[in-house]
Amino acid sequence: MMGKGLSVAASSGDALIVDLRTMALLRIASVIETAATLDELLMLGLAEFSQLLDIPFSGVLFVSEDGATARMVNVHPPRVSLPNPITLAETPFLLQVVAERRVVQIGDLHGEPFGPQASATTRRLIQLLDREHISSLLMMPLVAQDKVIGVLIFATVGQTRQFSESEVALARLMAGQIAAAITSFRITEQAERRTAELATLNEIAAAVTSSLNARDVYHLVMQKLNEYFQVDAGSLLMLDAETDELVFVMTLEAGEEKLFGVRVPQGQGIVGLVAQSQRYEIVHDVQSDSRVYVKVSESVNYEVRMILCVPIIVKNRTIGVIELLNKRDGVFTEEDAGRLMRMAATIGVAIDNARLFQEVTTVRDRFEAILNSTNDGILMADMHGAVVTANPMAAQLFTSRKEALIGRQVDDLLTELSARALAVSSPSWLNDDDAVEQVVELELSSPQTRFIRHYTLPVREVSGAEIGRLALFQDISKERELAQLREDYTGMLIHDLRAPLTAIMNGIMMVKRGLGGPISDQQQELLGIAHQGSQTMLEMVNTLLDISKMEQGHMALEVEPLSPYALIDDTLDRLIVSARDQHVQLDQQLSVGLPLFEADREKLVRVLQNLLDNAIKFSPLGATVTLGSVSLHIAEGITGAVDGLPLNPPAMPSGDWLAFWVRDQGPGIPPQYHERIFEKFGQVRGRKVRGTGLGLTFCKLVIESHGGKIWLQSAEGKGSIFALALPLNQEQRTASPS
Repeated sequence: MMGKGLSVAASSGDALIVDLRTMALLRIASVIETAATLDELLMLGLAEFSQLLDIPFSGVLFVSEDGATARMVNVHPPRVSLPNPITLAETPFLLQVVAERRVVQIGDLHGEPFGPQASATTRRLIQLLDREHISSLLMMPLVAQDKVIGVLIFATVGQTRQFSESEVALARLMAGQIAAAITSFRITEQAERRTAELATLNEIAAAVTSSLNARDVYHLVMQKLNEYFQVDAGSLLMLDAETDELVFVMTLEAGEEKLFGVRVPQGQGIVGLVAQSQRYEIVHDVQSDSRVYVKVSESVNYEVRMILCVPIIVKNRTIGVIELLNKRDGVFTEEDAGRLMRMAATIGVAIDNARLFQEVTTVRDRFEAILNSTNDGILMADMHGAVVTANPMAAQLFTSRKEALIGRQVDDLLTELSARALAVSSPSWLNDDDAVEQVVELELSSPQTRFIRHYTLPVREVSGAEIGRLALFQDISKERELAQLREDYTGMLIHDLRAPLTAIMNGIMMVKRGLGGPISDQQQELLGIAHQGSQTMLEMVNTLLDISKMEQGHMALEVEPLSPYALIDDTLDRLIVSARDQHVQLDQQLSVGLPLFEADREKLVRVLQNLLDNAIKFSPLGATVTLGSVSLHIAEGITGAVDGLPLNPPAMPSGDWLAFWVRDQGPGIPPQYHERIFEKFGQVRGRKVRGTGLGLTFCKLVIESHGGKIWLQSAEGKGSIFALALPLNQEQRTASPS
């Protein structure tokens, strides 16, 4: 009978346990079915656990995605504030639960060896439990889809307790159901959050594309982010590319804008760290984090408790940061950071595009204002030669509307303009022989007489690639009028100087010959100096007149057959005394069998005399000046060194040429002056010996009037070689540009 009674009792106990499990599972199922949110599920579930296991305290920790931290998300009884996230690596008993998926009991917290060797995190956690008078702990993993998503914690207050195997088994059974429900809620919430995230981004994108006011865009961005993440305040800071400082462009606290224009020095604070590292930062306790730049919040008397800060990255470069402050419910999580990073990427592209659009619009408006205000006509053509931009002055020049010029070929417009012109010329002083685009001057009579200078420039993008052409039309009517007045006045003045100079020279000569009475030797010397000075001035006047005539094409050449040898002898005879006085030796390097050629003898002698005189003046004592000549044959398309010529000739038409050259051992001429010294009054700065600046201009015009070329090869400190080449036949002289 006794055995039978014991059997009945055992059966009753088993039945009771089965009933308890059944009832617990039913209640958990009811909780899962009725809970509307994840927080409600956790709250009701913990209440059921507390009732089933008869414990005064329970809680749920969620493990982060990377398994590094765990944070308390719900407790029973409910609390207003929850502890900061816990680093699992620093709390061995929690790490054991998560890593090994084991149930861990601590029967007596005060009896466990938590000594000085325990981590700071563990000691803080034990202190927190002591303040709550917690004595025993039961911790079990929440496992779903083969992953630990959290930890259930059950605790006793004031007394120790050892949970039985049946209680642990029952709790694990219920925990499995709760874990599955948590995963389901998370999936649903994640989908809802993603939907809300997309809706927020759509609203921001719509605002960015519909508004050109950057401040309105910034306001809407922060308003939507503050609402989405449920924070007290949020800031948008943009990077100043010139100073690398972060500038507050929008801060919203309770809908009020603050801090606009405040700057954060490079690398300072959490925002500076995030901008440089391009990684988000979460600060749960601002007061204990030395990295926080507190000057900004203190300036507006705002208490910052926690921060979530993410970079705004566009094309691998940081353009700004987003900072959210003080989450209203709970703390910032890794999930919050991930969502804000995704949103920041989209927001960054939208803001950057809006900013670029605004910059382009501003630049376009400025460009159009410049085009419309300039007095020059401007046409811009693409790589196919079609006009894409025209300004009002160009439209007036072509007697057309701006819109009618767009799309037309710029070459066709130039042809029409040339056909209307009374005269078309290409000034040699504005053009290089090898230039592709020539500067052209046109005289127009309609709607009024005026002169236009046209030139074309390439349009290049930042990389240097050519993307089009710019045709400029400059009205030079005033310039022509002033130039003509200047030339007329100069010509008249110079011409009128010849008569008194000639009278002075004749008077000096008559006095020297004794027509006014006997003169002493000293007076003879003084009169000789005066006569030489007057002679120099007369030569200058004659040179100016000759230059003026040649520039206007009025100089007639007295061409005759000449011997190069006789020409050089004549030149040397005129300067042999000057060279002796300067202690400079004159040398000749003449090729054998130089041919006769046709030229103006007197003008060529003056050219060679000028070149030789310059070489003597700028040579040191004891130096040698060499005058040479050689005949050249230039083959089609061949340039470079020529036998018998000590320098390389420039590009010249094919044919037979006669070259002369003068080489000195002087100070040399810097490259930047090689073209300038051939201009009227052009001289090399810093030279002790100075001339009128007209001799080389005269040489250039004379040689070009003969269809030839003159050039210079020199380097500073290495002497100079002036050379000229004259064509040997009439056809070449006619074909060569003058």
